Amino acid sequence: MLILSRGELERLLPPRDVIDALEAAFRLHAAGRATAPARSVVGVGDQGVLLFMPAMVGAEGSPALGTKLVTVYAGNRSRGHPTIYASYVLMDGSTGQPLALLEGTFLTALRTGATSALAARLLARPDARRVACFGAGVQAGFQLACLADVRRLERVAVAGRDPGRARRFAETMRERLGIPVEVAADPRIAAREADIITCATTSPTPVVFGADLRPGTHVDLVGAFRPTDREADTPAMSRARVVVDTYAGALEEAGDILIPVREGAFDRGHIAAELAEVVTGARPGRTSDQEITVFKSVGWALEDLVTARLAYNRARAEGLGQEVSL
Repeated sequence: MLILSRGELERLLPPRDVIDALEAAFRLHAAGRATAPARSVVGVGDQGVLLFMPAMVGAEGSPALGTKLVTVYAGNRSRGHPTIYASYVLMDGSTGQPLALLEGTFLTALRTGATSALAARLLARPDARRVACFGAGVQAGFQLACLADVRRLERVAVAGRDPGRARRFAETMRERLGIPVEVAADPRIAAREADIITCATTSPTPVVFGADLRPGTHVDLVGAFRPTDREADTPAMSRARVVVDTYAGALEEAGDILIPVREGAFDRGHIAAELAEVVTGARPGRTSDQEITVFKSVGWALEDLVTARLAYNRARAEGLGQEVSL
């Protein structure tokens, strides 16, 4: 069994390659060649949750198989720990033999950012350049890094609850992206000026408001993954053409959608498409330069599997990783 560390995954997985691999995976899903059941969620008191996320993809006789174990503890930051810990077990789909254990926190963050970037490639205006980033944590950094692979970003305004943390994040991303990245003096003004708004927060209540969205804005929502939590308010979701990673996940977990449905603002038919349909052209993404678009993601196990398989295949080819016997 091959053990792949975070450092090795960073070397093996350039964001653009992951984005392209995910696009191919969504095409396989549309063709009925992937299985990813709804994730199982186990509450850990009021501390956090454990998520179990299995998936299978590929042709009959040579499938890829795997599962992720991920914990989300909102209070971890105050303890000096990341909000998310994760591990991924990749298996041979023909025999069930374990092939690799991968550090899953980096894997999760990268595939989340890459999926959002794939959606932005299809939904954001081609001339989108200005970004408002809500969140100043690890995931927000991946969102920006992956977005920079699909749009030529010119400047980023960062909105975070902790001014010091937001300032340090802006400095880091300024160096990483090579463009102006500043802390927003007023988050709502930053939203009004943005072509793309990306949200990777732990806030249970809206940080993006429909009144602040200009025509043509694209909004990316990845932080909230419970039916009770949301990052965008009801007017924002009502004004937008909404695309989700999967219907099943969104209608089970996406508070950004489920809360307005419960309020009676719209019904489930307001979801215009899931990402696989936009990737294949079965349903349109953006339909005009003036349209507001939203991509809502709660995370999907197929994204993890495809990213893990890409890393494993490259590690074998390059002789990376540590081999162990169980």
